[in-house]
Amino acid sequence: MAAKDEARSGAYGAWLAYVMNARRIDPKKLAKRAGVQPERIDQLIRGQVSEAESRKEVAHIGRLIVSEQTQEQMNRVLKALEIHVDLRNWSESCDGGCCGWNTVAEFSYDAALQVK
Repeated sequence: MAAKDEARSGAYGAWLAYVMNARRIDPKKLAKRAGVQPERIDQLIRGQVSEAESRKEVAHIGRLIVSEQTQEQMNRVLKALEIHVDLRNWSESCDGGCCGWNTVAEFSYDAALQVK
């Protein structure tokens, strides 16, 4: 393997190692899910695979690692937006009349209290 090829291969492996460590991923479970041998993940991490193979395999494994997290984050965002819309609609429908904190504001804008 050429030095340039080895450096790029190692960079893909370093990314894989970082993500696996950050997310506390078990290499054996990941290997099973990716359909590869656990030794292959070790080879990728150590940069012992050609750049082309490393790029292809790390991309495949990376999609397995990242896509689930991305989907989970998207579901949280959508749920937060749903709650936000519900609260906004509720606020508009009750006109603030049922909220104790709004009573002071209503009295302060009452025309009878305005001094001319």
